Amino acid sequence: MKKVLIDLLKLSNLNCGLGQVALNFAKGLSQTETPFEKHFLVPESFKSQFGNSVVYHTKRSLGKFLKSDKFDLWHCIHQDPDFLPDDKTPFILTIHDLNFLGEKNAKKSQNRLKKLQERVNAAAEICFISEFSKASAEKNLDLTNKPVHVIYNGVNTSETESKVHGTEDKFFFSIGVFKRKKNFHVLIPVMKFFPDYKLIIAGDKEGSYYKEMKKLVKTEKLNDRIIFPGLISEEEKTRLYKNCSAFLFPSLFEGFGLPVIEAMRNGVPVVISNLSSLPEIGSEYAYYFKDFEPESMYRIIADSLKLFNSDASFKKNQILYANGFSWEKNVRSYIAEYDSLLMS
Repeated sequence: MKKVLIDLLKLSNLNCGLGQVALNFAKGLSQTETPFEKHFLVPESFKSQFGNSVVYHTKRSLGKFLKSDKFDLWHCIHQDPDFLPDDKTPFILTIHDLNFLGEKNAKKSQNRLKKLQERVNAAAEICFISEFSKASAEKNLDLTNKPVHVIYNGVNTSETESKVHGTEDKFFFSIGVFKRKKNFHVLIPVMKFFPDYKLIIAGDKEGSYYKEMKKLVKTEKLNDRIIFPGLISEEEKTRLYKNCSAFLFPSLFEGFGLPVIEAMRNGVPVVISNLSSLPEIGSEYAYYFKDFEPESMYRIIADSLKLFNSDASFKKNQILYANGFSWEKNVRSYIAEYDSLLMS
């Protein structure tokens, strides 16, 4: 039986999008019968986590395995892998985004782009998580003669809830890593226009950007209405999605935007940036900020609340749309690509 290795080392950080993608993809693939042998490259703590249908490898054990055996196909489920196969082993490279082009200085951006181009050159096939990411790569990388595919991420949310401080009152919700690209700080002055609401922003309370937001909260005298709960569980996240008055996501750079679909699946108004991949993922079931001026954002949010709450069919269709982003569909799409390459 042919052997396929999946690089799942991003499981080491489940509080980021790549970690969640690795976790849910691994769960889905491990539970699906395949005509090939499944091999997972995982952190030490994840050995045996996905059942007996998988052969597990770690950074420490992989080299030993390769001395006596080989893989027929290798899948890097993100664009910055720690390991790549030898020249004789075909591999699929999944590119999530080229956001670094807008986040880093010119020198760092070009260095990362050069390294990514080298991986693209070596890959047998390139997959993208959105049409936006694909278009960005076509503009900045040479994909000549490479088979390319867009396979959307699946979305998984907990069915159970766990209480979170601040949810007793009306509130807006946002979530993500605390980096400037998430643009959370623009939400803070908007809250002056919503005196009866709180704002809950979940994420790792570390780094200079978090400190900047805390300072802004103090400057705006909103200490009692802006809540930073830190990292939260899946059950706490579900509680926040289900009970918020609206989910707000003003991010500047996204390759996909998992929280957008997560919020939609929980049937709440979703108000998001009109930048990067977000209009593609939000489609007609999200409302969009036209700019990040506080009064303009206030009007968009207020109008969105009225529109959403006056149209029950919109909520129903929004949930149906969001449920279309399943990990089962994602896994089946990748299995089809594996089969195609294994037979070629």
